[in-house]
Amino acid sequence: MFPRSLIALWLVPIVLAVLASAAPADQAPWLGQEWSVRRVVDIKSESSRQPGAEVGVCTFFCGGLVKPDGSDVRVTVKGRQLTPHRVLQVGPGDLVRVAFAAVPGETRYYVYHGNPKADAPAAWEPQRGVLLEVRRWTGGPPDKLDQVKAAWTKATPLGGDFVSHVSFGFNPFAESETPAIYHFTGWFLPAQPGAYSIATSSNGGSWVLIDGQEVVAWPGAHGPLGDARHAKSVTLTLVPHRLDYWNVNHAGTVQVVAAWEVPQSGHFEPIPAKAFLPVAEGTLIETDMPAEKLVADFFADNAGEAWWPDQYAVRMRFKNLSKNLDLQKGKVEWDFGDGQTSTLFSPTHIYLASGDYTVALKVSRQADSSTFHTKVHVDRNWAKQTEGAIELAKKYADEVALYNFAKLDVRSLIYAVSLLEHEAMTAPLVLACAELLNRPELKELQIHKYGLLLGEYQVKGTQAQQAVATYRKIEERLKAPPLRAELAYHAADTLQHDLHRYDEAEKEYQRLLKSYATSGADAMLRRAHIGMGDVWRHRGDGDKARQEYHAASSIKVINYPPNEAAVRVGTLARYVEEYTRDKQWEWAFKFLDDWAWEFPEDKLTGNWSFLRASALQVQGEKQEALLEAMDLLGANPESPYAVRLLMLGAKIQVALGNRDKAKLLLQSAVEDYPEDPNQAEARKQMMALEGAGVTTPPASTTAPTPAAKPAPGPATPPGKVRRKLQ
Repeated sequence: MFPRSLIALWLVPIVLAVLASAAPADQAPWLGQEWSVRRVVDIKSESSRQPGAEVGVCTFFCGGLVKPDGSDVRVTVKGRQLTPHRVLQVGPGDLVRVAFAAVPGETRYYVYHGNPKADAPAAWEPQRGVLLEVRRWTGGPPDKLDQVKAAWTKATPLGGDFVSHVSFGFNPFAESETPAIYHFTGWFLPAQPGAYSIATSSNGGSWVLIDGQEVVAWPGAHGPLGDARHAKSVTLTLVPHRLDYWNVNHAGTVQVVAAWEVPQSGHFEPIPAKAFLPVAEGTLIETDMPAEKLVADFFADNAGEAWWPDQYAVRMRFKNLSKNLDLQKGKVEWDFGDGQTSTLFSPTHIYLASGDYTVALKVSRQADSSTFHTKVHVDRNWAKQTEGAIELAKKYADEVALYNFAKLDVRSLIYAVSLLEHEAMTAPLVLACAELLNRPELKELQIHKYGLLLGEYQVKGTQAQQAVATYRKIEERLKAPPLRAELAYHAADTLQHDLHRYDEAEKEYQRLLKSYATSGADAMLRRAHIGMGDVWRHRGDGDKARQEYHAASSIKVINYPPNEAAVRVGTLARYVEEYTRDKQWEWAFKFLDDWAWEFPEDKLTGNWSFLRASALQVQGEKQEALLEAMDLLGANPESPYAVRLLMLGAKIQVALGNRDKAKLLLQSAVEDYPEDPNQAEARKQMMALEGAGVTTPPASTTAPTPAAKPAPGPATPPGKVRRKLQ
């Protein structure tokens, strides 16, 4: 994480651009041959006219050429003239952040490193800005500041950077729930002399010191307050004062505020950023190496993130800082460390998983080339969380869809599949999921999960035959019978409902029922019986269909008392009607599926079929809607919904250009169901159809009031009508 957005608005903004044609190499003398690398940095610091040196700060990636404690870093002007400095942060990855004393009149500085034998330089403390340092806390709530300071000397550093003021609701260097010690060191100038009231509010113990003297102490375990009850008065003069703010957050989210009440103001406010003496941010110019004319270099920072349920991806921005690279004749090659590449000069790249990535930039110019490898830590920009600066997941998915999935590691590939699934991007998801299933690291449950997902999206992508092959292949890879049974069911279901190969589907259902009868896969056995019922329903054999549906109901995976069952069916029907009317297809078909699962025998009564056919017809799936209507009529011609289904079928046939078939359906509705309450409407539609150029009016999707059991006439029974139309 690189919390550059935390720098106060009054800081000079970082400039990481590089000229299309680089300037001549810097001619300043070298500090000494012991140092192998130096970075050229420009800053523009203005005098605050206060005691002590002005402060500059720069951040760069060292390529592994800085000692873990940063003791080999040196900062100079004029190439060799040392200026005091302090390494604020080394890591994560190869990130290095350095603060140094600005020399009056100087704008160019040289940051040296790469000397493994260097001794630690003299300690130096910047006396400008607000420096936040965070270290890991391993104990419980402390009672005294001495305990905190003692733990500080032994604690693991998490990060250090200049920030605008002491008012934070997050940890800029780690997860906010990470137990940590927060130490702010600020140098401020009061707006006027007088008695100031200094207050703290925090989650966990906090202490405020002014010029080394404790002013406010609020130790122990507690949460933040919305008032300034923990406050004390201190007299401030018009000179720079040092503020130390300590907080130990051993549990929960971060909340730290140092506030004051200016004399005669009558209210508290966080000590404002403008009160603190400024710090100048450096501009990285280039990297020098002895005897090297072409030197590859870059800087990386967090440019944004996208979120989808329980997951996120990070966009990193890479700024090319290579020395003496001519864009007209040069060549740029990026390797982002996750298998993806780019040839853009300064690209951005989306990382799907957090962690350290070894990024490589190779630049070439004629016969000369240079490569810079460095570890870049990728994580969320915690400052952006408070700003709500989140990008659209769809934008990220569009870019990830173009990735070389074969080069991604398993963790990143899993995130890619999740993102593409969230955005319902069928074609790239099929590719990513297929690649994921080739990885030997996957566990049994993962193979099961992604096998089902691949098959589902192959069906959505009109690759139903491939889906059947996928389901069969994954079934063979699995060991647990219930998991295997689920793959077998989906193969049979796809054969039946997507490919309409009923004989093959029947064999698959029978195999499932036989092979997994005692496996404990009751849910899949129930589904297999429902599938067999659908096969017999399609064949027009209502008795066998009813037997299979009853067998499914007998597997008590789910059971409702009679009074609750009636209410539940009514509720499900109402949901389907509402979501169909609102064209929310996913929900309409979800409740239809729930209905068929919970009450399979209702698939023969007519209401379920009518609502499903209506939803399919409104959605534009005319052939599937017609098939549903005809299947029900063939298996149960005496359904109280027969006339409605016949009128709906006629409407679909007209839309398909089959007016003769539409007329045949309406004729059956009129002649075979004389007592049906919708018979008059059917007659009206038939007369309209026989008229010149008049089409049938839309059929209502509202379920009719069930009529008395009609007596089919002798002319053309619906079963015969269905067979004639197919």
